[in-house]
Amino acid sequence: METEVSSPALAPTLVVPVPPTPETPTCASCHTPLAGAYCHACGEKRLHRHDYALKHFLEHTVDTVTHFDLRVLRDLWLQLRRPGFLAAEWLQGRRVAHAPPVQLFLVTNLLFYLTASASHFSAFETKLRYHFSSSNLYGGFAYRLVQQHLRKTGLTFAAFAEHFDHLAHGYSKSLVFLFIPLLAGPLCLFFYRQRRYFVEWVMLSTYLFAGMLLVYAAMALLMYGLLISSVLTPAVDQDGILTLLMITLTTTYVGLFFKEAFPSQPWPLRWGKAIGITFSFALALIIPYRFVLFLVCYWAAS
Repeated sequence: METEVSSPALAPTLVVPVPPTPETPTCASCHTPLAGAYCHACGEKRLHRHDYALKHFLEHTVDTVTHFDLRVLRDLWLQLRRPGFLAAEWLQGRRVAHAPPVQLFLVTNLLFYLTASASHFSAFETKLRYHFSSSNLYGGFAYRLVQQHLRKTGLTFAAFAEHFDHLAHGYSKSLVFLFIPLLAGPLCLFFYRQRRYFVEWVMLSTYLFAGMLLVYAAMALLMYGLLISSVLTPAVDQDGILTLLMITLTTTYVGLFFKEAFPSQPWPLRWGKAIGITFSFALALIIPYRFVLFLVCYWAAS
């Protein structure tokens, strides 16, 4: 008589989840134990050294520019309501809930361009005659270059200046992306103890300057739309008021940004660094940014 014996291979097996250990990596956003490259609960990516490589950053930037994410609309409000929050989230690896920083900057730049054009906001615009100032390191070079062009073409200075100033009005708003690398250096210098990758400082600068552009856009709409056009008289030094307001708003926003992005910093040190970043921004505006603006407008006008 034959007896049927069940095969052990056909018996059901019970999978018991292994509790996370201190060595088990967890998701930066929801703290779920990770078993692969992405979190199965929220989709957050586990970061590796490759994510901080410049080549990977450039590839990701190209992909970001060609797609639009609706999360950017919420992030625009967060940039104003909680300066530095998005930067802190990015630095901690919590990125899946927010729009990519490059895309956020592009949308912010577009908003700034529209509001600045509508309100004639000219903080970044420099007319031709100001490029010849002795305070500019390139003033003599710019003057000789223009004079050489006028002798060659026979144009009058007034005609060339009118064309140049018209071009500067548009290019000054398009070239503001130059401030991202120009601010990344001072940020790295002021927070050198953070020991971060260069790409992280670039992204931090992207968030910071995008927030500054939002503040400037709001300031342009309020000042020119509500106050200057109806209250201030032509005798009032509007440029002086605008400069003072920009410095005050920039320092305030940078200080609040550092409070969220670097909460461990003591407040006197934090605000001291905010003043330093504002000074670095003003220096970058006066020298390298204006020099690039001059070269671009001169080439376009020639």
